[in-house]
Amino acid sequence: MAELKLRSLFHDPEHYVKAFQLYASLSAKFRVLANWGDNNFPKEVVEHLPFKLKGNEELRVLGIGSGSGEMDSKMLSMLLQKYPRITNRVVEPAVDQMVQYKALVQSKGHELQGVNFDWRQQTLDQYREAARDGAKFHFINAVHSMYYAEDVDSSLMYLYDLLEPGGKLLIITISDDSGFWRLWNHFPGYQDHLMHFISSADVRSSLDRRNIPYTQSHQKSRVEITKCLDETSKDGNLLVDFLIHIVKFKETASDAQYKEVMEYMLSGECSEKDGDEVLFINDWDAVMVEKRVT
Repeated sequence: MAELKLRSLFHDPEHYVKAFQLYASLSAKFRVLANWGDNNFPKEVVEHLPFKLKGNEELRVLGIGSGSGEMDSKMLSMLLQKYPRITNRVVEPAVDQMVQYKALVQSKGHELQGVNFDWRQQTLDQYREAARDGAKFHFINAVHSMYYAEDVDSSLMYLYDLLEPGGKLLIITISDDSGFWRLWNHFPGYQDHLMHFISSADVRSSLDRRNIPYTQSHQKSRVEITKCLDETSKDGNLLVDFLIHIVKFKETASDAQYKEVMEYMLSGECSEKDGDEVLFINDWDAVMVEKRVT
Protein backbone atom coordinates (compact mmCIF):
# COMPACT_ATOMS: atom_id res chain seq x y z
CA MET A 1 0.00 0.00 0.00
CA ALA A 2 1.15 3.55 -0.71
CA GLU A 3 2.73 5.62 2.04
CA LEU A 4 1.35 8.94 0.79
CA LYS A 5 -2.11 9.78 2.05
CA LEU A 6 -4.26 11.47 -0.59
CA ARG A 7 -6.89 14.13 0.10
CA SER A 8 -10.28 12.65 0.84
CA LEU A 9 -13.47 14.00 -0.74
CA PHE A 10 -14.58 14.81 2.81
CA HIS A 11 -12.32 17.88 2.73
CA ASP A 12 -13.93 19.41 -0.36
CA PRO A 13 -17.75 19.41 -0.17
CA GLU A 14 -18.10 21.28 -3.47
CA HIS A 15 -15.98 18.75 -5.34
CA TYR A 16 -17.81 15.93 -3.58
CA VAL A 17 -21.20 17.19 -4.78
CA LYS A 18 -19.94 17.54 -8.37
CA ALA A 19 -18.50 14.03 -8.37
CA PHE A 20 -21.58 12.57 -6.71
CA GLN A 21 -23.98 14.21 -9.15
CA LEU A 22 -22.03 12.82 -12.12
CA TYR A 23 -21.98 9.36 -10.58
CA ALA A 24 -25.69 9.55 -9.77
CA SER A 25 -26.57 10.52 -13.35
CA LEU A 26 -24.49 7.72 -14.88
CA SER A 27 -25.72 5.09 -12.45
CA ALA A 28 -29.36 6.11 -12.67
CA LYS A 29 -29.09 6.06 -8.87
CA PHE A 30 -32.31 7.89 -8.19
CA ARG A 31 -34.24 5.83 -10.75
CA VAL A 32 -33.01 2.57 -9.21
CA LEU A 33 -33.87 3.81 -5.73
CA ALA A 34 -37.22 5.04 -7.00
CA ASN A 35 -38.00 1.62 -8.45
CA TRP A 36 -37.17 0.04 -5.11
CA GLY A 37 -39.37 2.61 -3.42
CA ASP A 38 -42.27 1.92 -5.77
CA ASN A 39 -42.07 -1.85 -5.46
CA ASN A 40 -40.71 -2.56 -1.98
CA PHE A 41 -41.34 0.40 0.29
CA PRO A 42 -45.17 0.21 0.38
CA LYS A 43 -45.13 -3.52 1.17
CA GLU A 44 -42.18 -3.56 3.57
CA VAL A 45 -42.81 -0.33 5.47
CA VAL A 46 -46.08 1.50 4.87
CA GLU A 47 -48.38 -1.52 5.16
CA HIS A 48 -46.62 -2.80 8.28
CA LEU A 49 -46.32 0.33 10.37
CA PRO A 50 -48.67 -0.54 13.26
CA PHE A 51 -49.35 2.95 14.56
CA LYS A 52 -52.91 4.22 14.90
CA LEU A 53 -52.47 7.95 15.31
CA LYS A 54 -55.31 10.03 16.68
CA GLY A 55 -56.44 13.60 16.12
CA ASN A 56 -53.58 15.91 15.34
CA GLU A 57 -50.89 13.34 16.19
CA GLU A 58 -48.18 13.17 13.53
CA LEU A 59 -46.07 10.32 12.21
CA ARG A 60 -42.49 11.16 13.14
CA VAL A 61 -39.87 10.44 10.48
CA LEU A 62 -36.10 10.92 10.70
CA GLY A 63 -33.91 11.07 7.59
CA ILE A 64 -30.15 10.64 8.02
CA GLY A 65 -28.01 11.97 5.18
CA SER A 66 -31.06 12.76 3.07
CA GLY A 67 -29.03 14.50 0.36
CA SER A 68 -31.10 16.30 -2.26
CA GLY A 69 -34.24 14.49 -1.14
CA GLU A 70 -35.25 12.38 -4.15
CA MET A 71 -35.58 9.14 -2.21
CA ASP A 72 -36.88 10.69 1.02
CA SER A 73 -39.60 12.69 -0.72
CA LYS A 74 -40.85 9.58 -2.51
CA MET A 75 -41.08 7.68 0.78
CA LEU A 76 -42.88 10.59 2.42
CA SER A 77 -45.48 10.78 -0.36
CA MET A 78 -46.23 7.08 0.16
CA LEU A 79 -46.41 7.42 3.94
CA LEU A 80 -48.89 10.30 3.49
CA GLN A 81 -51.36 7.86 1.93
CA LYS A 82 -51.67 6.19 5.34
CA TYR A 83 -50.65 9.01 7.69
CA PRO A 84 -51.91 12.45 6.52
CA ARG A 85 -49.80 14.35 9.07
CA ILE A 86 -46.03 13.83 9.21
CA THR A 87 -43.10 15.58 10.88
CA ASN A 88 -39.90 14.87 8.96
CA ARG A 89 -36.62 15.75 10.67
CA VAL A 90 -33.91 16.00 8.00
CA VAL A 91 -30.27 15.55 9.09
CA GLU A 92 -27.96 16.49 6.20
CA PRO A 93 -24.51 18.10 6.54
CA ALA A 94 -24.03 19.40 2.97
CA VAL A 95 -25.44 22.90 2.45
CA ASP A 96 -25.87 22.48 -1.32
CA GLN A 97 -27.72 19.20 -0.89
CA MET A 98 -30.10 20.69 1.66
CA VAL A 99 -30.77 23.68 -0.63
CA GLN A 100 -31.68 21.26 -3.42
CA TYR A 101 -33.93 19.25 -1.09
CA LYS A 102 -35.77 22.41 -0.02
CA ALA A 103 -36.23 23.37 -3.68
CA LEU A 104 -37.59 19.90 -4.39
CA VAL A 105 -40.08 20.28 -1.54
CA GLN A 106 -41.22 23.58 -3.03
CA SER A 107 -41.71 22.03 -6.47
CA LYS A 108 -43.63 19.07 -5.01
CA GLY A 109 -45.76 21.07 -2.62
CA HIS A 110 -49.01 19.37 -3.61
CA GLU A 111 -47.49 15.88 -3.20
CA LEU A 112 -46.01 16.64 0.22
CA GLN A 113 -48.90 18.58 1.70
CA GLY A 114 -49.21 17.49 5.31
CA VAL A 115 -45.45 17.15 5.91
CA ASN A 116 -43.82 19.52 8.38
CA PHE A 117 -40.05 19.68 7.75
CA ASP A 118 -37.50 20.16 10.51
CA TRP A 119 -34.13 20.93 8.86
CA ARG A 120 -30.87 20.08 10.67
CA GLN A 121 -27.64 20.89 8.83
CA GLN A 122 -25.55 18.37 10.74
CA THR A 123 -23.75 15.09 10.43
CA LEU A 124 -25.23 12.16 12.33
CA ASP A 125 -22.49 12.52 14.95
CA GLN A 126 -23.21 16.23 15.36
CA TYR A 127 -26.90 15.46 15.68
CA ARG A 128 -26.16 12.90 18.41
CA GLU A 129 -24.24 15.55 20.33
CA ALA A 130 -26.80 18.33 19.87
CA ALA A 131 -30.18 16.57 20.09
CA ARG A 132 -31.62 17.02 23.55
CA ASP A 133 -35.38 16.88 22.98
CA GLY A 134 -35.68 13.12 23.50
CA ALA A 135 -37.63 12.74 20.26
CA LYS A 136 -38.56 9.22 19.17
CA PHE A 137 -39.52 8.27 15.64
CA HIS A 138 -41.89 5.87 13.94
CA PHE A 139 -39.68 5.53 10.86
CA ILE A 140 -35.97 6.26 10.32
CA ASN A 141 -34.05 5.99 7.06
CA ALA A 142 -30.33 6.17 6.33
CA VAL A 143 -29.79 5.75 2.59
CA HIS A 144 -26.09 5.38 1.68
CA SER A 145 -25.05 7.55 4.62
CA MET A 146 -23.70 5.22 7.32
CA TYR A 147 -20.24 5.20 5.71
CA TYR A 148 -19.66 8.65 7.19
CA ALA A 149 -20.47 7.94 10.84
CA GLU A 150 -17.57 7.95 13.29
CA ASP A 151 -18.62 4.65 14.89
CA VAL A 152 -20.94 2.68 12.66
CA ASP A 153 -21.91 0.02 15.21
CA SER A 154 -22.69 2.63 17.88
CA SER A 155 -24.58 4.78 15.36
CA LEU A 156 -26.77 1.87 14.28
CA MET A 157 -27.72 1.18 17.88
CA TYR A 158 -28.34 4.88 18.48
CA LEU A 159 -30.81 4.96 15.59
CA TYR A 160 -32.43 1.75 16.80
CA ASP A 161 -32.90 3.31 20.24
CA LEU A 162 -34.57 6.34 18.64
CA LEU A 163 -37.35 4.13 17.26
CA GLU A 164 -40.73 3.89 18.87
CA PRO A 165 -41.64 0.24 19.65
CA GLY A 166 -43.02 -1.19 16.42
CA GLY A 167 -41.11 1.41 14.38
CA LYS A 168 -38.92 0.63 11.40
CA LEU A 169 -35.33 1.51 10.53
CA LEU A 170 -34.20 1.36 6.88
CA ILE A 171 -30.46 1.13 6.22
CA ILE A 172 -29.28 1.08 2.60
CA THR A 173 -25.58 0.39 1.97
CA ILE A 174 -23.40 -1.11 -0.72
CA SER A 175 -23.47 -4.89 -0.94
CA ASP A 176 -20.47 -6.90 0.25
CA ASP A 177 -19.98 -8.17 -3.32
CA SER A 178 -20.08 -4.70 -4.93
CA GLY A 179 -17.22 -3.01 -6.73
CA PHE A 180 -17.28 -0.18 -4.20
CA TRP A 181 -16.72 -2.52 -1.28
CA ARG A 182 -13.90 -4.36 -3.04
CA LEU A 183 -12.23 -1.14 -4.22
CA TRP A 184 -12.38 0.65 -0.87
CA ASN A 185 -11.39 -2.46 1.04
CA HIS A 186 -8.44 -3.09 -1.29
CA PHE A 187 -6.99 0.42 -0.84
CA PRO A 188 -7.83 1.36 2.78
CA GLY A 189 -4.65 3.38 3.34
CA TYR A 190 -4.86 5.85 0.47
CA GLN A 191 -7.05 8.49 2.12
CA ASP A 192 -6.10 10.98 4.82
CA HIS A 193 -9.57 10.64 6.37
CA LEU A 194 -10.85 7.67 8.32
CA MET A 195 -13.72 6.55 6.13
CA HIS A 196 -15.57 3.51 7.36
CA PHE A 197 -15.47 0.87 4.67
CA ILE A 198 -18.73 -0.85 5.52
CA SER A 199 -21.13 -2.97 3.56
CA SER A 200 -24.47 -4.59 4.33
CA ALA A 201 -22.51 -7.46 5.93
CA ASP A 202 -21.36 -5.08 8.69
CA VAL A 203 -24.93 -3.92 9.29
CA ARG A 204 -26.17 -7.52 9.50
CA SER A 205 -23.34 -8.48 11.83
CA SER A 206 -24.15 -5.64 14.22
CA LEU A 207 -27.81 -6.66 14.31
CA ASP A 208 -27.06 -10.39 14.60
CA ARG A 209 -24.85 -9.86 17.66
CA ARG A 210 -27.83 -8.33 19.43
CA ASN A 211 -30.47 -10.73 18.08
CA ILE A 212 -32.31 -7.84 16.44
CA PRO A 213 -34.58 -9.14 13.66
CA TYR A 214 -34.35 -7.71 10.14
CA THR A 215 -35.05 -8.48 6.51
CA GLN A 216 -32.85 -7.71 3.52
CA SER A 217 -33.49 -7.17 -0.18
CA HIS A 218 -30.68 -7.14 -2.74
CA GLN A 219 -30.61 -4.73 -5.66
CA LYS A 220 -28.45 -5.29 -8.73
CA SER A 221 -27.01 -2.10 -10.22
CA ARG A 222 -24.34 -1.15 -12.75
CA VAL A 223 -22.59 2.15 -13.56
CA GLU A 224 -21.17 2.74 -17.03
CA ILE A 225 -17.63 4.02 -16.35
CA THR A 226 -16.07 3.78 -19.83
CA LYS A 227 -15.19 7.51 -19.53
CA CYS A 228 -12.63 6.53 -16.89
CA LEU A 229 -10.50 4.89 -19.59
CA ASP A 230 -9.79 8.32 -21.12
CA GLU A 231 -7.26 10.08 -18.88
CA THR A 232 -7.99 13.38 -20.68
CA SER A 233 -11.74 13.20 -19.91
CA LYS A 234 -12.82 15.71 -17.26
CA ASP A 235 -15.93 13.65 -16.48
CA GLY A 236 -13.90 10.44 -16.46
CA ASN A 237 -11.46 11.80 -13.89
CA LEU A 238 -14.29 13.25 -11.80
CA LEU A 239 -15.99 9.86 -11.80
CA VAL A 240 -12.74 8.20 -10.68
CA ASP A 241 -12.61 10.73 -7.82
CA PHE A 242 -16.00 9.60 -6.59
CA LEU A 243 -15.32 5.89 -6.96
CA ILE A 244 -12.08 6.06 -4.97
CA HIS A 245 -13.34 9.00 -2.82
CA ILE A 246 -10.23 11.13 -3.34
CA VAL A 247 -10.06 14.74 -4.58
CA LYS A 248 -8.39 15.09 -8.02
CA PHE A 249 -6.93 11.61 -7.84
CA LYS A 250 -5.34 11.73 -11.30
CA GLU A 251 -3.53 14.99 -10.49
CA THR A 252 -2.35 14.16 -6.97
CA ALA A 253 -1.61 10.43 -7.02
CA SER A 254 1.74 9.05 -8.06
CA ASP A 255 1.88 7.24 -11.39
CA ALA A 256 2.16 3.95 -9.51
CA GLN A 257 -0.84 4.73 -7.31
CA TYR A 258 -2.97 5.76 -10.27
CA LYS A 259 -2.03 2.69 -12.30
CA GLU A 260 -2.67 0.34 -9.37
CA VAL A 261 -6.12 1.76 -8.64
CA MET A 262 -7.21 1.90 -12.27
CA GLU A 263 -6.12 -1.65 -13.00
CA TYR A 264 -8.05 -2.97 -10.01
CA MET A 265 -11.11 -0.77 -10.65
CA LEU A 266 -11.37 -1.97 -14.24
CA SER A 267 -10.66 -5.61 -13.41
CA GLY A 268 -13.27 -8.33 -12.98
CA GLU A 269 -13.11 -7.77 -9.23
CA CYS A 270 -14.97 -4.47 -9.57
CA SER A 271 -16.33 -4.25 -13.12
CA GLU A 272 -17.84 -6.12 -16.04
CA LYS A 273 -17.37 -5.69 -19.79
CA ASP A 274 -20.28 -5.25 -22.19
CA GLY A 275 -18.81 -4.87 -25.66
CA ASP A 276 -16.75 -1.68 -25.55
CA GLU A 277 -18.41 -0.49 -22.34
CA VAL A 278 -17.09 -0.96 -18.80
CA LEU A 279 -19.77 -1.42 -16.13
CA PHE A 280 -18.88 -0.89 -12.48
CA ILE A 281 -20.62 -3.34 -10.12
CA ASN A 282 -22.78 -1.12 -7.95
CA ASP A 283 -25.01 -3.64 -6.11
CA TRP A 284 -26.60 -2.50 -2.86
CA ASP A 285 -28.80 -3.92 -0.11
CA ALA A 286 -31.73 -2.57 1.84
CA VAL A 287 -31.79 -3.81 5.44
CA MET A 288 -35.11 -3.30 7.21
CA VAL A 289 -35.19 -3.43 11.01
CA GLU A 290 -38.32 -3.48 13.16
CA LYS A 291 -38.11 -2.57 16.82
CA ARG A 292 -39.72 -5.14 19.05
CA VAL A 293 -42.84 -4.20 20.95
CA THR A 294 -42.17 -5.16 24.57
